[in-house]
Formats: sequence, structure tokens, C-alpha cells
Amino acid sequence: MIKHGYIDYGYFGRCLKITNDSIELLVTVDKGPRIISLRCSGMENIMCEDINENSTMSGGRFAEVFGDKKWYIYGGHRLWFSPEHDPKSYYPDNDPVEVDINGNTFTFTPPVQTETGLAMQMILSVDESAGRVDVTHKIKNTEDDKKTIAAWAMTVVDKESVAVLPQSTKPTGLLPNRTYTIWQYSDMQDDRLFFGNEYITIKQDENCKANFKLGFNDDKGFLAMSNKGQLFVKRFDYREGEPYPDNGCNCECFTNFFMMEIESLSPLTELSKGDEIIHTEHWEIRPCNDKFDRKDEKSVKDFMQKNI
Repeated sequence: MIKHGYIDYGYFGRCLKITNDSIELLVTVDKGPRIISLRCSGMENIMCEDINENSTMSGGRFAEVFGDKKWYIYGGHRLWFSPEHDPKSYYPDNDPVEVDINGNTFTFTPPVQTETGLAMQMILSVDESAGRVDVTHKIKNTEDDKKTIAAWAMTVVDKESVAVLPQSTKPTGLLPNRTYTIWQYSDMQDDRLFFGNEYITIKQDENCKANFKLGFNDDKGFLAMSNKGQLFVKRFDYREGEPYPDNGCNCECFTNFFMMEIESLSPLTELSKGDEIIHTEHWEIRPCNDKFDRKDEKSVKDFMQKNI
């Protein structure tokens, strides 16, 4: 049975708390929105909560667009647009969010982004009893100028998270079946990264100060993350042959010293005024105490076969 109500959540202000027999979510409504907390009942939050303001933006080029406003990552799950733009991607979403509740569907609508002309919306459909949530992301163009963008669903998870990213095993003969995108700051000898033949693993490490990011074409259509005795999986459509951002990425993973982002993207879409992109992720979270060696191909494969 789903229950919901508003609570004060300290630094993040007023949040909508949503629970069923298996899980608890907190969604910010004084700002954002962010799915700032996700946990199995009685367990720890797997999301990052950036109460120390490790990631913010203000001044300089940002101020040329947004004045004296300030952007905060906050943490948790958010919706952005891709390709990333400095500074317009970093819209300072610090205003109250409109909430509509209809049965097990919760719609969060922040104000239209004045400086970008984009109207964002996040819709959660929560299972009556299981640890499953459908998260639908919508981006509408409200301006006369056309925009070619993708929806970018970014889940910011906590320290010590281990992401498991499936590689394509599609038989293509003499043709390639995988494309990787590497950001200029990424060290391919980074100890947080492991390349197997079927899976890539990336581990968050608070002792490693360098940024790392990897993107690729995830034709399996899911990402997994293990932390705090819980397994989190998000699934999404992969539309083969359609244009994706960042040299063909529908999946990206970023990490630094305080968090990890596991991200899915929609295809790039040209939006005229009034057009919108809709991109849905299907989430599942459940207790999982199974261990695996993230740098051993067989160990990772056995874990995934058992749990996915």
C-alpha cells in the first residue's frame, strides 16, 4: 500500500515522502526537484546528499547568463538536457516545485526555465508494494527557436557505490558493436575502472580526487549499482540507429571524490515550439548482500546472472 506525506528534511527543506511495503523515496519540493533519497525499507539511502555543497556553480560565465543566482547539484536524481552546455545546463533550479498526486502517480513540475526556454517535468509511478518505480522525464520547448537536445536522466549515488555497466555482445562479424566516449580528464588506467568482456565496473572512491567519465552505446538497456546492501537497477529503451549525444552515448557514468552519477540519455530530438521529449527509466531496488570482485570477470558475470 502506498503512503505519502510532506516532511521537513533539513538542508533540503520540504520533501514529499512516498512509501510502500518495500521502499521509501523522498523528493524535494522546495527546490529541484530531486529524488534525494531512495532506500529499501529499514535500510540506508543510496543517493548522494551534497549537504557540504561540494558541487556548485556561480560567477564568471555562469553569471553572464544567470546573474547572481547559484547552481547546486544537491544530489539524488535529476533531469538535465544534453549535449552539456556551460553554463545553460546548470540551470539554478532553486524554486518551489508544483506537485500533483493522482493515485500512485506523482508529478513534479518546476517553473519554466526562463533562460533556456525549457519546461521540465518528472513523473513517478510507484508500485503498490514492490521496490519498483517508473520515472518519466519530459522536456518541452517553450520558445520559437528550434532546439536539438536529448533528455539526460542523472542518478547521483553515494560514496562506495559500484556501477556495473553491460557491454554489447551483439554478433556483428567484421563490424564493430561498441563505441566508447572518453572525456579529456579521464585516465584510462584509473584504478576505479575495470574493463571486462561483458561488463565494465566503476567504483566510487572518496580517496581519489580526479574526475572520471565514460560513455558508450548500451544496447542492453540497463545499468546496475551495488551499495549499502542494496542493488539498484534502472532500465531504459535503446533505439538502435537513432542519433545519441556525445558520439552516440545512451549511457554514461561519472565519478569524483564524493559521488557517482549513473546516467541514461534519450536520442537527440529537434524540438519546435510546443514539442517535447519523453524518456522513461524503470527502476528496481532490493536488498542484496551478494558480494562480487569488481575486477574479476567471472565474479561479476556470476553476480549479474544471479541478480539481474
